[in-house]
Amino acid sequence: MDEKRGFISIRKKMMVVFAVLITVTGIGIASLFAVVFRYGYSSLSQIYLNDINEQTTNNLENNIQKIEDINVQILSSQVIQSQLRIVNEKALDSYDLARCRQKIERELSNWALYASYVVSVSVISREGIEFAVKKIETGGTQFGFTEDEIYEANGSSLWGITGEKNRICVAKAILDFNTMKPAGYINIVYENSYLSDILADNSSKYSGASYVVNTHGRIMVANKEGYVGENFPVKLSDIRESNTSRYDMFSSTQAFYFVGNEMPNGWSLVQTVSVKEFNKEMNHLIVLAAGIVLLVLGISLGFVWYVTSRIAYPAKELMESMKTLAKDNEYPRVKIVSNDEIGMIGLEYNKMAENIETLIEKVYKMELTQKQAELEFLQMQINPHFLYNALDTISWMALAKGNMDVSEMTIALAELLRATIKKESFITLREEMNTVKDYLLIQQERFGDKISSEYFVEEDAYSCMVPNFILQPVIENAIIHGLEPKIEKGKVSINISIQDEFLTFLVEDNGVGMDETEILDLYKKCRENNTKQSIGLKNVYRRLLLCYGEASMLKIESKKEQGTRISFLIPRNISKE
Repeated sequence: MDEKRGFISIRKKMMVVFAVLITVTGIGIASLFAVVFRYGYSSLSQIYLNDINEQTTNNLENNIQKIEDINVQILSSQVIQSQLRIVNEKALDSYDLARCRQKIERELSNWALYASYVVSVSVISREGIEFAVKKIETGGTQFGFTEDEIYEANGSSLWGITGEKNRICVAKAILDFNTMKPAGYINIVYENSYLSDILADNSSKYSGASYVVNTHGRIMVANKEGYVGENFPVKLSDIRESNTSRYDMFSSTQAFYFVGNEMPNGWSLVQTVSVKEFNKEMNHLIVLAAGIVLLVLGISLGFVWYVTSRIAYPAKELMESMKTLAKDNEYPRVKIVSNDEIGMIGLEYNKMAENIETLIEKVYKMELTQKQAELEFLQMQINPHFLYNALDTISWMALAKGNMDVSEMTIALAELLRATIKKESFITLREEMNTVKDYLLIQQERFGDKISSEYFVEEDAYSCMVPNFILQPVIENAIIHGLEPKIEKGKVSINISIQDEFLTFLVEDNGVGMDETEILDLYKKCRENNTKQSIGLKNVYRRLLLCYGEASMLKIESKKEQGTRISFLIPRNISKE
């Protein structure tokens, strides 16, 4: 007993050794891969995000340059230059001022109508007279800078935001080409979406926020509402000096910051990416890689299991054979699969078993012969349950391959077979109708649209008890003998209703029909015991007669080429015995 408890097979020992080696090696490789991949992926992703930042910055700079080009075109316009000189040199009456306004505003309208993102274009003279063209009624021109600030810039563009909608405002002094002194200034207002749309369209596989920040740390443009005009919480110089993540007060999460180069107007693009979002795909890939490693480990262990089983199989077979030697008068042999020591032992064991079997062969010959005959007899028997399970397997295989027709037909045949092997004498009408539907499905697959079927069953009738397999033979008779010989399309109808205390059944077809002689011959076959014709219909006829007597006997009505009607009735509320 102690020896048996302490026994450990060679195969188990080999499995433990190989499993430990493979697992340790796999975990080591997976860990190394995760570290290297995380570092490499992080570096590549940051390069990618920096490239996206640079690309977006370039797009913003292009739009900024378009605004600057409009400024240059306006301030260099000969009409603007000449009319400002007239306005600045002398006081004009209302007529002359109106003429100047008309010329300047006509020139400005070319630029105001040039792009849909322009809200207003204004030129203000040295004396403070405004000439403006506006697309949207704003209740007055919106200014982002004072006159002193503009003139102090001495021809440089000033960029800011103005108004409740935080529109972009660009102001620039107009220098007189003759004196190079300020003759007035330009004030252009743009929709914030002119730049924010670029941030919204910024394509990146990482979700995050984008901000355009000026030199004073104020947010000018953003792809999220509610932040324009706010002060950016971190100095851009601090972000450029460190590439580590930091707490983002806007999103309340830890985030990476990516700052682009300063644009010509002094603005800079800042993009924030949540650390969680940044690592999301990387973690997904690591999990995927870990799954692959586990799969490889599983395959490796499976291979080890197979190899060790092949190595240990001869010894195990020899041991199992020795345990059963002389039990139940059996003397098994082992298959020699190797030429090593185990193979030699197996060979000697086979010789010993053969000698023992030869000595007692005559004693057990008759018994062995009898058992063999019994075994062969049992193997020749067909088990209906096995056939049902086989059909179920075929159905699942057809379903797996997408062949729904074969699957449905196989299921119907299996259910039909199961109904035939039920031991119950009585079942509910609902169960009987399921058998009928399965049979009709098979026949419709067989005949296609040549044969159709319809049935009407009162709802209360479904719970009534009926003899098992009482309807299918009648329907089968209608299809085979009535509809199949017919050249045209045919139909079989089933009607089941409740009349007083009886359940009435009517199966009707529009097939070839029968004459009176054929009907009498069919009745005769049903009554005879020794005939092998009309087996299904005779079975129904005799079971109705035995269960319910003459009152429930089949009634057959038919005319040649006009179809056949078969009807019978049984008492309601038959309890299941």
